[in-house]
Amino acid sequence: MALPTYDKSKRRKNFEQLPKGAYVVKILGAKQEKNRNNDNQHITLAFDIAEGEYKGYWDRRFQSLKANNDDAKWPNDAIFYLTVPADGSPQYVFDNWNTFFADLEDSNNGFVFGGEISTLKNKLIGGKFSIEQTEYNGKIYDHTKMRYSCVVDDVRKGKVGNMPKDKLLASNTPQPAPATDADGFMNIPDGAEEELPF
Repeated sequence: MALPTYDKSKRRKNFEQLPKGAYVVKILGAKQEKNRNNDNQHITLAFDIAEGEYKGYWDRRFQSLKANNDDAKWPNDAIFYLTVPADGSPQYVFDNWNTFFADLEDSNNGFVFGGEISTLKNKLIGGKFSIEQTEYNGKIYDHTKMRYSCVVDDVRKGKVGNMPKDKLLASNTPQPAPATDADGFMNIPDGAEEELPF
């Protein structure tokens, strides 16, 4: 049997995992969607790192995936889900909503959000990232995910305040993993990836 030829341009690239911390991110696309399990709404925001050593991190990952797979999706770890408050929503949902848009406006000089989702594209915002673990086929994977927003200038000055705790699986931590996400953001299963552009 003859061995197949190979294509050097399709070599798998190894990427260092994005370290947890605070980053300036740029919103690449935004859309409003219904949650899968109920009629509540959320805003889905695709983003990339906009400044510093890891600028363009997610685009490099995406381009590497796309080189080997024309159907590659934008990485799920570079998607942020913001719950839209509704009647009866817990207070933390309202708090997170208000904080996100206050941080967004304070990060983009002169910008005022008027309710049009499309105006979020290309805006900068600070993001606080922590590690979230998932299990697949018996293996545990670490994902660096944006959990909260903050103001861009605070990221640049290194003054973002408290950072979110890692969300480790119960088998990797002496404390049990929380059953629900108490921070008001969607817990989207791994593999629920979104395509760009929106």
